[in-house]
Amino acid sequence: MTSSQSHKTIVTGGSSGIGLAVVEELLSRGHDVTVFDLRDHPDSSVPTEIVNMVDEDGVAGAVEATRKRLGGLTGLVASHGTRGVFKPAVEMTADDVRSQFNIHAIGSFVVAREFARTSEGSPGSIVFLSSTTAYGGWANQVDYGLAKAAISQLTKNLAIEWASRKIRVNAVAPGHTLTPMVESMVTDGHVLSEIEKRMPLGRLAQPEEIARTIVHLLDDATFVTGQCVAVDGGWTSVGK
Repeated sequence: MTSSQSHKTIVTGGSSGIGLAVVEELLSRGHDVTVFDLRDHPDSSVPTEIVNMVDEDGVAGAVEATRKRLGGLTGLVASHGTRGVFKPAVEMTADDVRSQFNIHAIGSFVVAREFARTSEGSPGSIVFLSSTTAYGGWANQVDYGLAKAAISQLTKNLAIEWASRKIRVNAVAPGHTLTPMVESMVTDGHVLSEIEKRMPLGRLAQPEEIARTIVHLLDDATFVTGQCVAVDGGWTSVGK
């Protein structure tokens, strides 16, 4: 897509955290943005579809309504999500794991599928949010890590299948980022100082730093598809 063409983009989970930062970055670039979330975007001028991402019919209806209103769609950032239960696997239930998988993996698949169905052969770009929990093993995060690893695989599968539709599909795997989700983990006893010691850059990311990479993949990286890019301050490169 060239800079002279209109960008019409859906951002799921765009009312807080990384999604909110993505919306702000896209607006600064002139995108016509619609947010899908369970609550309104804090800027009332940004259109919001109130939709539960595990409601397949609701997601399909919201995508179609947005397409009709905008006269087409060119981009999708699937940044919705919730934190897992953060406890040992022996204490997790199947519903704990199923809930995270449905929200992150199935919800991302469904909204991407509906986006592709409405593309009608026009060029498009999708960016999912995976996580560094999809790399290696993490204690107490079987539910969240499994769901985020599935998104990394979903990215590869759809990139191959939808190249013929002129749709690029990529993902970003954020490292620890100062979002409300991480702040809630701190409240529950997660110690950030130990994370920062292991981080080569020595600090956590700001949401806008993740957003800039997402938007780069969405708009600028026109020969990149099927990739999951870790934006983690070097966390996944540490060998010990």
